[in-house]
Amino acid sequence: MRKLFVTGAIVFFGVVAPVGALATGASAGASVTRNANLAATTHSLSSALAGSVSTTIQHLVGPLSGERVLGVHKAGLTYTATAQSTNWSGYVDTSDTFQTISSSWTQPTVTCKAGSGGGGGLLGGLLGGASGSSAYSSFWVGLDGYTSKSVEQTGTDSDCTSSGTPSYYAWYEMYPAGSIQLSTATYPVKPGDVMTGSVTSSPSASTFTMTLTDNTAHWVFTFTASSSGLARSSAEWVAEAPSECNFLFCSQLPLADFGTVAFSNAVVTNTAGASGPISKFNNVAVQMASGGTVEATPSFLNAAGNGFSVAWNS
Repeated sequence: MRKLFVTGAIVFFGVVAPVGALATGASAGASVTRNANLAATTHSLSSALAGSVSTTIQHLVGPLSGERVLGVHKAGLTYTATAQSTNWSGYVDTSDTFQTISSSWTQPTVTCKAGSGGGGGLLGGLLGGASGSSAYSSFWVGLDGYTSKSVEQTGTDSDCTSSGTPSYYAWYEMYPAGSIQLSTATYPVKPGDVMTGSVTSSPSASTFTMTLTDNTAHWVFTFTASSSGLARSSAEWVAEAPSECNFLFCSQLPLADFGTVAFSNAVVTNTAGASGPISKFNNVAVQMASGGTVEATPSFLNAAGNGFSVAWNS
């Protein structure tokens, strides 16, 4: 989730407007990389375009497709709603107000194809964006975004560059501010690293603290920001495929072949002080699917209700 800077224009809810033309959202000179109907986070490697305008790769929480139906998890017989999304796969706790979320995951190894040039989706073809071999996958924990327009989250990526080279890095974001990628020199991420992420809000939601720990490389990153009026209406453990947005267009990018990522020790606390695993609260298992093709699938929750895996399908 990356902050997009645009020279001479800002992208606001999917619309380009002159800098200074909007009274709310980003400050002058900076863009708000959200769609009004896609309560989302943004995370990208920006690439230069003509006129010093940048393209951004976005992590969008799209409208969920298909019916949400009750399903029974074999492990622990947990009743869980199920849903499909074009870009999320994982679990979401809902129907409460949440204060803290945390989990660990092992950074997966991404399998990349050799570079072949060409455009990556609509924007790549029209505007010179990501090449045909670029692919992206993100793994994160966060509050909000499922039914709200705020997102507070931190996580890691296993991506493929246009030349087919694996790329691993960490990031954090607090909407409406853009996302920030951590320095790979100071905060390196490698396949097999055991990561732990958490997002915590103050009781009044006046501040949010995002912490990311690499238990293998032995570094800890913490970021705290002031806030107001954020819903805290959901808590998420997600593997995600981003979209590339520029001007008036968004085009979902290929999901990188990350194999399988396992989330463990997944715990959430609501604002009333009740704490427990994913299964303690109303939860939704989300499958990633697009155009009838299943791209990533979450497993059943484990017996303790605090862990699951997401498998890349296509």
